[in-house]
Amino acid sequence: MTLAPDNQTIPRLFAATVAARPDEPALGVIERGELRWQTWRQLADKVAAWAAELSNRGIQLGMRVAQLSPNCEGWIIADLAIQSIGAVHVPLHTSLAPLQIAEQIAHCGAKLLIAGLGETGPRGQVSPRLASSDATSPTQMLSHSDFPAQPAPSLNPPIYTPATGDLATILYTSGTTGPPRGVMLTQRNITANAVAMADALATENLETRLLILPLSHIYARTCDLYCWIYRGSRLVIAESRETALRDCKRAQPTVINAVPYFYQKVADGLRSSVPSVDAAKLQAALGGAVRVLYCGGAALAAEVERFFAERDLPILCGYGLTEASPVITASTPANYSPGSVGRPLPNVEVRLAADGEVQARGPSIMQGYWEDVAETALAVEDGWLHTGDLGQWDANGNLRIIGRKKEMLVLATGKKVAPTHIEQLLTGSPWIEQCCVLGDGRKCLAALIVPNADALLAEIRRRRWFVWSRRRALRHPKVLALFREEIDRCLVDAAQFEQVGVFTLIDRGFSIELGELTPKLSMCRAAIERAFVGEIDAMYDHPPGP
Repeated sequence: MTLAPDNQTIPRLFAATVAARPDEPALGVIERGELRWQTWRQLADKVAAWAAELSNRGIQLGMRVAQLSPNCEGWIIADLAIQSIGAVHVPLHTSLAPLQIAEQIAHCGAKLLIAGLGETGPRGQVSPRLASSDATSPTQMLSHSDFPAQPAPSLNPPIYTPATGDLATILYTSGTTGPPRGVMLTQRNITANAVAMADALATENLETRLLILPLSHIYARTCDLYCWIYRGSRLVIAESRETALRDCKRAQPTVINAVPYFYQKVADGLRSSVPSVDAAKLQAALGGAVRVLYCGGAALAAEVERFFAERDLPILCGYGLTEASPVITASTPANYSPGSVGRPLPNVEVRLAADGEVQARGPSIMQGYWEDVAETALAVEDGWLHTGDLGQWDANGNLRIIGRKKEMLVLATGKKVAPTHIEQLLTGSPWIEQCCVLGDGRKCLAALIVPNADALLAEIRRRRWFVWSRRRALRHPKVLALFREEIDRCLVDAAQFEQVGVFTLIDRGFSIELGELTPKLSMCRAAIERAFVGEIDAMYDHPPGP
């Protein structure tokens, strides 16, 4: 069911699937551990009801509607309702601080804020967080509970069907290297990407997808939500990130989209709980029916990738940016190559600039940044999106991402190092939860390492080391020797100048709330360096030793 590019819009994809599969199970929701389903027809009725309510509240073509909500049924219904009347959906990350909420709502000029679970009180009262952000004035605010479940017979507002060139959404980037910018994606941008990807990665049987990534990020929105709508398959919303593995058993998904952190936790959890992990145990942990695993958002550690591939579930990695709707390249079972992010989608061109920067062109490239002509001109030149990422083609014709232009470290020796590559190698270790590699202008690389607390505690007990506190454990000579050995093992194939000369173990993980991670768990290096400046200076001044 491939539509011609000029006819692709989100409402048309949805309407086509509802017409083709009205009474088939469509959307599953897990609440209190129980899974309930609704059909495409039932979902369409709710979308129509919400669209009527929005229209009767004065929301019209081109108006911006912000939404602050975790993943839930209401998020999806709101998105489709907003699209169906030609308005512009502006999803906000639930991790935002009150001031950030207010700034983004004001920046896009949203006429309405739809708040979901946790953002409103029992009767839709404004939560303290929203009240303190002053986000509700002059913007109207509605909660999910304010919308009817069925269209009112007396209300039959004209529903505008958006054109392919109409603005569909504004998504604020995570801001790893600067303030967030509002990425403008049109109906054609999004549907061209979703259709191309769904067709390129299509499996033979009807899929069941488990949604664990936040819909406020374009990765889950295109790769799970809109691919599900286009294919007319089944989508189950996980109850929370913490219950993802339990929800795998409830939903028995055939397809999972996730970030590297999820797969690392699965691997670490299995390795620490059972003596020998075979393919059957891995499959059972993911619900017993998984056929395909996809990964994006960040680099996947080679050791984690190998763990899954050796157990007959290779992780198919892809690459993209919000500005590209987002997928630029994707791996398939046919072109799978460890360490790569696959090949360009059929409707996307990719080239490498003289300095190795990945540049992309195609129908999914953004319209621009909201009210920022200057930055748009820098990002897109002659139709080519300048990604800021450095890549190279491998022998199989797949793309490999080797780092970001702005993040390249230049050592005092003049050697250039891509820190993400070293971090990717280190986080494959079951001992290392997170790490940040530093060293710009220094004589050697350094690493801030967040240990896997459970694994470290178990090892301390197994070896009967006398460690009386968590803080003492992070400075204990035998613990430091253990991590020195593990770092050297992970980097055995790295160049000499890529070796980590000094490291320190830190007693907390990097945090979204503190601005050290983006909502998709990418590191904000400047924030991390500011937070741990004392530890960094101490590493180089007084290197820790076993």
